[in-house]
This record gives sequence, C-alpha cells and structure tokens, in this order.
Amino acid sequence: MAVLSQLNLNNPQDISDAGERIYSEQYKAEYEQEHLHEFLAIDVLGGSATLGTTSTEALNKALEAHPEGFFHLIRIGHAAAFEHGFGRRRSKP
Repeated sequence: MAVLSQLNLNNPQDISDAGERIYSEQYKAEYEQEHLHEFLAIDVLGGSATLGTTSTEALNKALEAHPEGFFHLIRIGHAAAFEHGFGRRRSKP
C-alpha cells in the first residue's frame, strides 16, 4: 500500500488503496454505524473525509473545503461507490 510520500497521483489504484486504508483506519467503524449508504469523499493527501447523501454532494463539499485535495469516493457499507449491471429481458416471439 502506498504511503503519502510514495503516492502516485497518476495511478488510480494507488489513490484507491490510500483512500481505502484511510477509511478503514479512521472512519469505517463509526460511519458504518451512523451513516450507512451515504457517500464519503476522502482526501488521500490529508486524510480528511466529507460526508454527503449523494456522491455529488460529498464531492462538492469536499472540493469546497479542500480545493487542492485528491479524493477517493466511498459509499458507506458497499463494496463500491457505484454498482452497474444489466439484465436480460425476455421478449415474446
């Protein structure tokens, strides 16, 4: 896992790893009890976290508070911030 001095901001995996580490160490226990399904924007440069009910709200508030920040977005209690997929529909011949 990348430490701040070794964090490559051009590598999405490094940013994600740093954000997940910060979340696990500082925020997970409390936030999964009190803010399940909300969004958290974590500044991987400073470790601060900004909460929002939507991804847009969390990121906008984070950018307002830390305009030079680099953020990893988490949906609290979920494996990923966003889920996508497709289903097959049956049509009648």
